Amino acid sequence: MRKIKKIMAILLSVIMVAGALTGCNSKAPVSTDDNKSNSQTKDSDSDKGNETNKNSTKDSSKKEITIQFWNAFTGSDGDILREIVNRFNKENEDGIKIEMDIMPGSTLVEKLAPAITTGTAPAMILAGNMDVVNYSKTGSILPMTDFFDITEADKSDFTAASLESLQYDGEQMMIPMQWFTQYLYYNKDLFEAAGLDPETPPKTWEEVKEFAAMITNPDKNVFGVGLPVSGAVPWFSSLFLSNGGEILDVENKKSLLDNEANLKSLQFIQEIVNARYSPKGSTGADLDNLMMADQLGMVINGPWMVNGLRENEINFGVAPLPAGTKGVVGIAEVTGFAITKGITEEEKAAAYKFIEYWNTTEICKEWSMRNGFPPYLASVAADPEVQADPIVSVFSAVKDYGQAFGTGLASAAVINGDALFPMIENVVAGNDCQEELKKASEKIDELLAAD
Repeated sequence: MRKIKKIMAILLSVIMVAGALTGCNSKAPVSTDDNKSNSQTKDSDSDKGNETNKNSTKDSSKKEITIQFWNAFTGSDGDILREIVNRFNKENEDGIKIEMDIMPGSTLVEKLAPAITTGTAPAMILAGNMDVVNYSKTGSILPMTDFFDITEADKSDFTAASLESLQYDGEQMMIPMQWFTQYLYYNKDLFEAAGLDPETPPKTWEEVKEFAAMITNPDKNVFGVGLPVSGAVPWFSSLFLSNGGEILDVENKKSLLDNEANLKSLQFIQEIVNARYSPKGSTGADLDNLMMADQLGMVINGPWMVNGLRENEINFGVAPLPAGTKGVVGIAEVTGFAITKGITEEEKAAAYKFIEYWNTTEICKEWSMRNGFPPYLASVAADPEVQADPIVSVFSAVKDYGQAFGTGLASAAVINGDALFPMIENVVAGNDCQEELKKASEKIDELLAAD
């Protein structure tokens, strides 16, 4: 295998040099200031210091190849990603320059299809595991099964689940960039004010309800727990599954949502809202604002919340998801690198070089330590510094209780947006739980029939 990799590496170098001699980035020309928009951030830092780069250790006989890279990392995590991309641009010795555009996820989806049709798509994008089926079926992205044969990346270092979540029809369609599940964030100061131990978060959903009752203080506009109805992670799936409630029969494309366990979970949600322990009808953004203002005791969210809490100097803790009657279950999600239809061999080689760079122990450790995301590389998970970090060590629980949702279904993301979140919103508004459960289950069957 090592001999094969060396041969392939030599061939890649030949391809890249040949591509540089015939012209760079023929697929997607570099954008100018005239075509930038407010919804999109052009990464231009890599343009600085070109004169310095000319005198660097790079092989001056290699002309640059520029590839475009689209993603939706609009938060503080995008700043860290930008730093790493710029560092790669300065340090790689293959003449590769990554030009990164950061935009809202909805904008990326809207722009990608026409860009592929017109041959102006980026060479590389970041997408989620729930996008794999749709992008694969439409031919928007290309298989990357040869990645581990061509590059020096060690496949055995990857957690199996992180790779499997990005596969379709026997092909590796994306390569992991990060993975995560959901976690319980809590405000230690509000815990202490309520007479709770700030170092002892709730371990069960029932304790979440009990703690929320103690924390809630209407006079100070303080709520015990936040249960968002939209614009948030699918926190309710953890509640359903941990209480023994099924959601989908993926193999037979059938809804299993309408069951007694899920009914009890919906009633549990409604009880919390009716008791005013949670603000009614709040979005994920609303609850983020309450957390940053010291007015919310607990909320379920992803790892990206850490930096915002730190920046706002909130005294917070993070814990694994609460357990239900059947233990702890969380929905694991994977973000992956994908290469797009129409990419040239030179662009593919350049993209592979960057993805290989990202999936080194050094870079993945940096991402975990600075951004809080759990490691999917075994070499990073085994690092003493990572294991000693109080937040990353909690986040690493994804390997213990994370489950994929709707793997192999094109409608997985739509089910969350068109069936499950509307059900939660209606239940929070006071509608009958059984009626909403039945409606959502029928909607899921409708979506699965068209899958």
